[in-house]
Amino acid sequence: MTVGSVIAITTERIVEPVEGMHRAISSRWFSALGPVSKPVRVFHDTISGAVYGSIRLAARGLGAGMDSLSGETDPSGEAAQAIANGLWGDALGRHHTKLGIEMAIRDTAGAPVAIDRGLADAFPAASGRLVVLLHGLAETEIIWHGDDSNPGLMSALENHPELTPVQIRYNSGLHISENGANLAALLDELATKWPVPIESIAIVGHSMGGLVARSALVAGPEAGHGWIDNVHDVVTIGTPHRGTPLEKVVNVLSRGLGVARSSRPLGAFLNGRSAGIKDLRYGAITDDDWKHADPDALLQDAVGEHAFAQGVRHHFGAGAVTADPLHPISAMVGDLVVRPSSSANPGQLVPANVIVLGGHHHLSLVHDPEVSEHIITWLTSDPKRAGG
Repeated sequence: MTVGSVIAITTERIVEPVEGMHRAISSRWFSALGPVSKPVRVFHDTISGAVYGSIRLAARGLGAGMDSLSGETDPSGEAAQAIANGLWGDALGRHHTKLGIEMAIRDTAGAPVAIDRGLADAFPAASGRLVVLLHGLAETEIIWHGDDSNPGLMSALENHPELTPVQIRYNSGLHISENGANLAALLDELATKWPVPIESIAIVGHSMGGLVARSALVAGPEAGHGWIDNVHDVVTIGTPHRGTPLEKVVNVLSRGLGVARSSRPLGAFLNGRSAGIKDLRYGAITDDDWKHADPDALLQDAVGEHAFAQGVRHHFGAGAVTADPLHPISAMVGDLVVRPSSSANPGQLVPANVIVLGGHHHLSLVHDPEVSEHIITWLTSDPKRAGG
């Protein structure tokens, strides 16, 4: 995957609605002027077509130049690919197969790990207590890595004598239910080929990753997978269990822009966002959730309640931008992406532990040392206390 190919497809995605709006507006004026405007219209359409075509061509040239400098495995290309997958991942998988990310385990260097032959090499110090890490929308597993001043959860897990982190990268633009089914199948295969006997499996998800984890817990039993019996803990950080207001606003905006002819291309552009993003409007974790959701319910909340898996403890972490997490502003905006009422209180479900930390936005929450400390504590407490 290269950054150049991502630049090309992103440019096309952005230029298309701009060109469409330009043509819609100019067409309206030329039509109003009648036949006298035909020569000018032909000249205008020729020039504008050349301009938009040159922009696309320049993007391809820029991308090719960057690829020649960075190479195939440049981290910036992987980050750009993750963003493109998050924005348009379901379409990329159908029409640009080389851009779509295939769900896979990643080693510490970010390289994919082949389950059938690479687990022992990727995890030479494997323990029987696995901690599966799931990133959020438009992210990669790098979200779990910190820096010298803040090592991050990945470092804390690697330094723990009993826990083995397993990083997953996936196409966050697919339906959450599709990623959930893929994760369930991946973990089922992993459980049969792990280098040592498995004692327990914990899943930690940031944002969308928490919904993918819950989706896998629904898909696994339906598929008759055995790995479910080893799951003791699920931790979700900043996860929109009951949807996120940002996606609800974009949904309303895209519908509104589609009314007028001149703004319709922009509305179509917004409505072309990925299935994964649309699922965040109401926290859909199963096929039935998004298939049966009312498309006319523009501000619809969660589409269904899903019981926790039996014998699994669920722990929720939430953030708030104000220092006081109970401040009324935080109740309205949360961490700027998810409200605490969604990330820390998913309907009628009762978690084992909940933390709401003030002074955090959506991404800083996952890097906080206090969050890592809580997660380690939750995962290392006696799993026999897991409730139904």
